Amino acid sequence: MAATAIEQKPQGKRPVKAALDRTDRQAAMAALQLALSELGDGVTLIWQRQARGLKGRITLRSAFQDDRGRICRHVVYWFAHGDYQRQIETIGCREPDGSWSLSG
Repeated sequence: MAATAIEQKPQGKRPVKAALDRTDRQAAMAALQLALSELGDGVTLIWQRQARGLKGRITLRSAFQDDRGRICRHVVYWFAHGDYQRQIETIGCREPDGSWSLSG
């Protein structure tokens, strides 16, 4: 399953990815890794970086085992930076080393 994304942006503005710095992206990925590793199905993690105006919401929908035997989870990840909002639906699968990889 490939990741799907919905982006809402005001006219004439840069996409949200361009507005995020390296530490913003690291914080967003750390929150995702935490949610995938620690939260149960149906639970939502809400996080924010107040100083940067970045906030996110990660909801885990369901867990399953894929055809390679990995534990996978359906994830809905919404985040906003100022007027920009983006929602991504994807699958995260636990790799043999314990890390999570995303499809798409």
